[in-house]
Amino acid sequence: MVRAHVSPWRFRVLTLIFAAAALLLVLRLVQVQILSHQDFEAQARDIHFWTQTVEGPRGAILDRNGFPLVTGIDTFEIHIDRQAWELDQGNERFAIQQLSRLLGVTEEQVRAIVESGSGRDVLLALNVPYSLGERVIADGLPGVRVTASNLRRYAEGDLASQVLGFVGRDNNGLAGIEYDFDAILSGEPGRYVYERDSIGNPIPFGAQAVDPIQPGADIVLTIDRTLQRIAEDHLARALADTGASGGTILIMDPHTGDILAMASEPSFDVTDLDLTDPNLDFSLFRNRAVTDLYEPGSVFKVITMSAALDAGLVNPNTTFLDTGAIVVGARTIRNFDLSFHGQQTMTQVLQRSLNPGTAWVATTLGTDLFYWYLSQFGFGEVTNAGFAGEAPGIVKEPGNLFWSEVDLATNSFGQGISVTPLQIVRAYSVIANGGELVRPRLIRAIITDDGVRVVPVVIERRVLREETARTMWRMMQAVVDGVDGHPAQVTGWPIAGKSGTSDVAEDGAYLEGEFIASFAGFAPADDPRVVVLVKIDRPQGETEYERFGGVVAAPIYAALMEDILPYLGSPPTTYVATPSLFDAVLEETGTAEAKESRAEEAAAEDDDLAEFSEGAFGGDFEVAKPVDPDDEAQGVRG
Repeated sequence: MVRAHVSPWRFRVLTLIFAAAALLLVLRLVQVQILSHQDFEAQARDIHFWTQTVEGPRGAILDRNGFPLVTGIDTFEIHIDRQAWELDQGNERFAIQQLSRLLGVTEEQVRAIVESGSGRDVLLALNVPYSLGERVIADGLPGVRVTASNLRRYAEGDLASQVLGFVGRDNNGLAGIEYDFDAILSGEPGRYVYERDSIGNPIPFGAQAVDPIQPGADIVLTIDRTLQRIAEDHLARALADTGASGGTILIMDPHTGDILAMASEPSFDVTDLDLTDPNLDFSLFRNRAVTDLYEPGSVFKVITMSAALDAGLVNPNTTFLDTGAIVVGARTIRNFDLSFHGQQTMTQVLQRSLNPGTAWVATTLGTDLFYWYLSQFGFGEVTNAGFAGEAPGIVKEPGNLFWSEVDLATNSFGQGISVTPLQIVRAYSVIANGGELVRPRLIRAIITDDGVRVVPVVIERRVLREETARTMWRMMQAVVDGVDGHPAQVTGWPIAGKSGTSDVAEDGAYLEGEFIASFAGFAPADDPRVVVLVKIDRPQGETEYERFGGVVAAPIYAALMEDILPYLGSPPTTYVATPSLFDAVLEETGTAEAKESRAEEAAAEDDDLAEFSEGAFGGDFEVAKPVDPDDEAQGVRG
């Protein structure tokens, strides 16, 4: 027998090799079992378990009376697990055949969608009807996942599209209420975790875990669907009749701040919206009533007069000698038609919409007091109503490098100051409700599984004494019902309001011959129920007269009130406007020859405009054009 002989040094080498291998194995085990244990465990869990996030049902949006404006429809999305199909081509062929049959598409279409996707999970179909989705689930197709989804349905069609907004494919709000209150409407998503086999299918009776979803809350708006439809219909007719480029109608309850209707044009149809359209005009989505600034014109004279009354500096019978012009700083302020009227009361200043008279009121108030009242009325600040993108407006005050003394005068009649439609309605509500600044309210209540949370009415502050507000009721009623044939008059109700006409500013300059016609007011004048603003952008007409606020916007306001007031439970009475019950608007003291002479001196008007007297329509026209401060002959129409 021959014995193998291993030399001692070879034995030691082998021993070292085995020892090193054992050490490496131990180190690897330490790495796998201890150092990288969590990473490997997570990889194994990801392979063996599938986690699916499930969005909860999005809350509904209701009008103030509980009628649905936006609701959710339960649907499904169908996803493909590409890895599951790659592991078993037989399962892939079978699943494609069945999906083609169930969805009514060709097998080539299914393959093309899956192949064009990136990543493991590919979306095959969305907004799948609930019944069809249940059939796909029942078939248990390999590599096919069916997830719950929600499709937004607009019960009133395109009503209030800009207010309501819309959601994207991921069910997140992108505009309007859907965006502003997305966190409330969307709720909290849930998670579904299940054990799966090697090709990705759920293992029957395997481990499962569910994190329940939290459904979104329902939101009750202050919008009234009937009033919203009325506002949109009247606005559409107005634009068609005047050839205007756009406009806004706002209806508000002055006591609660509830926005009852908010209509703006141009707009869009939320029921026919294609977000993939490369030519889509995204400017249509903004809510112009809160984002767009404009110079308000003579509707602002009401604010100036209210401030002076409240400060005790004037009363309705305080007189002003209207010579047709007033010098403020280096500027001469004139009436819009270059007329003059002699002794005029403060009520007549509003009735005739006299620029010099209003400027005199502002200078009587003084700079500090005038701008303090403007801030009290809320100009230059957002309303805190919850609108995304709301503009604060522009109020140029003393201390500003570009402010001059003449700004006090021009600001008093709505020139050189920029506001939003919502700010004007809120300011008029101060007068209508007896002197308090109420915060506009768009959300009335939020409904969750835990109950109903009512959004409270918020009174920001008192701006005017109640006595002042009631005095303004009468003066503003005199502007409408105190003038023969005023187009804002409505048989059956006393009406208070003021018209305005202003230039259109674009890129830092005023556009020649382009105007904004507006009318703001409330009714009934002796017991205000509602404040309404009608704003028409760039109305067309052969003459400037045909584009004035008193001619364009006032009749729309009257027609609106005829529809709004009965609906709000304020039936018509036997009331008929009787101008003789108010301070009479005297005939002009300025003759046609005098006006023509002034026109030649001012070199600011043509002969037709110099001959024109607005009379019954309230002289509401301002042109805010740059002038030479050294030329006192130039003036501002108003």
